[in-house]
Amino acid sequence: MKKTFISFISFLFLFCVFVNPQEKKAFTLPEIIDIGLNNNPVLLGKFQEVEAKKAAFQASKRLDNPELEIHVGEGKFRDSSEKRNTDGISLSQYVENPFKRHHRIQMFEKEWQASDYLLYFSKLEITYEIKQLFYKVLLLKNKKELAQENLRSLEETHQLILKRVNLGETKELEAIKLYVETLKARNELNRADTGMKLAKENLNKFLGNSLPSDFTVSGKLEYRHLEIDEKGLLEKALLSHPLIKGKEKALEFAESNLSYVKWQRLPDFKLSGFIHDELDGQNKGVGISLDIPLWNFKSKEIAEAESLQQKENQEFRALRMEISTEIKTRLNEQRLSEQTIQLFHEGLLKQAEESLKISAESYKQGEISLIDYLDSQRTYNSILKDYQDSLYAWNANKAALEKAIGEEIK
Repeated sequence: MKKTFISFISFLFLFCVFVNPQEKKAFTLPEIIDIGLNNNPVLLGKFQEVEAKKAAFQASKRLDNPELEIHVGEGKFRDSSEKRNTDGISLSQYVENPFKRHHRIQMFEKEWQASDYLLYFSKLEITYEIKQLFYKVLLLKNKKELAQENLRSLEETHQLILKRVNLGETKELEAIKLYVETLKARNELNRADTGMKLAKENLNKFLGNSLPSDFTVSGKLEYRHLEIDEKGLLEKALLSHPLIKGKEKALEFAESNLSYVKWQRLPDFKLSGFIHDELDGQNKGVGISLDIPLWNFKSKEIAEAESLQQKENQEFRALRMEISTEIKTRLNEQRLSEQTIQLFHEGLLKQAEESLKISAESYKQGEISLIDYLDSQRTYNSILKDYQDSLYAWNANKAALEKAIGEEIK
């Protein structure tokens, strides 16, 4: 009985852990990225493509199957009516020119390796898109919270104004103005809420719709100063970027293809062994056959292979320049977003907060009008939203820079 109870508890624990993983509702960025890399249909398709090219490379090393020929017949002597059964069997094996075989296998290997690097770059692209969407959800989540706080503050002020109107301390027009501001704030809250729902839906679609519809994200729009060595970053990216490595393999494929075509001018062989029962006895032996490149010397194929090699070489040069330009552009955008955030941290946020407190106190004391107070509140909310936009831009630019250099910035 005790063993049965323990087994039941163990089963219940495993059921809760493994059978109901979707009970988790809040997901961090690393968790979201991991889900995306495992469930995004584009990535899954590219993975299968790489696996197919890998299988083709492995198959390219195998020898061709031998050919078996069996024949039976009936023979008749010329000078008599006597007949005799004849039969024979032969076995032949195609033997590829070893130099041509080497370069052919190299072609399949380089094609597989190039596709593997492209798969890695696709993962970088998917990660970048997921980060952009994740940061967008966080941005809209923060803006929704700001809108809620703004609405709450306006509603409290509106109730205070209504009391003053009832006491005859202020005009009813002020209550109407504040009510209009409250409606605007509520509309802004609805807009932020709708935008966040759409952003979450887009993010979930990017994850293969693998999360529950009511999922939430956990995290915040962070900022930290990045010390980046531009020269070292460029040098490293131009050596290790997956697009660069993939194009290097494509160039090596073109070189192997050219060598493969050139070695086709030398013949392949076919080795054979046979035993034939003929009219006058048995014939057995071995043989070799080969094609003679007399009419076709592969001039057309060689010219095409040389053109392909030159094309890949020029594309490799262009890709290096393109990646270098992309990295420099992303670095400038990153520096600009960092400078913008520093303006907020150096006093803009604090000044806006102090200005709002002064305006609120001045309005309570009757030193400024309601319009001036509402203008001050709008300015404060606008600065907070601009600050959130700047944080989003910094994180989004960082993700774009990581994609450009081909690795994550620690």
